[in-house]
Amino acid sequence: MHIAVCMDVAADRKQLERLLGRSADRRLASCPDVPYYVQSYGNKDALLARPFMYDLFFIDLQYADINSVELIRELRAQGVLATIVLCPGSVDLSGELTEEDNVLILRQPVKPDELEEVLDAALSVSRDRAPKLDIRGINETVLICENEFLYAEKAGDLIDVHLSDGRVISCPELMDNFGHRCAKFQDIIRVSPELSVHRGAVMSTGLTSLTLSDGRKFRVPHKYAKMMENAIRKEE
Repeated sequence: MHIAVCMDVAADRKQLERLLGRSADRRLASCPDVPYYVQSYGNKDALLARPFMYDLFFIDLQYADINSVELIRELRAQGVLATIVLCPGSVDLSGELTEEDNVLILRQPVKPDELEEVLDAALSVSRDRAPKLDIRGINETVLICENEFLYAEKAGDLIDVHLSDGRVISCPELMDNFGHRCAKFQDIIRVSPELSVHRGAVMSTGLTSLTLSDGRKFRVPHKYAKMMENAIRKEE
């Protein structure tokens, strides 16, 4: 589970980091298949750049140019569905929240047993929610379901991501990094150093080629073409 901590009071941020570290150690001892990654931010800018990678947010901004509630609503406006927890400190803005904000409250100083309840709730939501892929375009980030992805191909220093609705989004991302982020999707497969495809988009295969649903044909190593052919036959 990927966790983001965004607090502008350093002491509060460090204390929550320590509690999360202790909790992660205990949980990993009993369930090593669910790793915990914690990333901390002292302001909103880096967090808003790539919010879709997180399953859980802890937020408390007291002195920033945007307050906690405004940041939460910005995340929701971008399409973030992950669990968000407001952690009121000396400034309590929880009264400004509405049901539509869909936010949990964890007051400071944070108590370990209350933190455990929040982590359990977030983990349950993360397991139940179908994973989505954030397509990080030059001017926008788009959140898509697995079946909306057709293929991604290397295009110079960029990646062109082709979607089922016909959109092509150019992303300033390395193909290796993109392939790593797609690893959680069983139907998105890296078929060459320059190409990742959704197996449902493959119309036919040859000894060293794939033809996709939009008519594009790509040369790929034989072992990948054979793998895709077997996957298609299995689906049929």
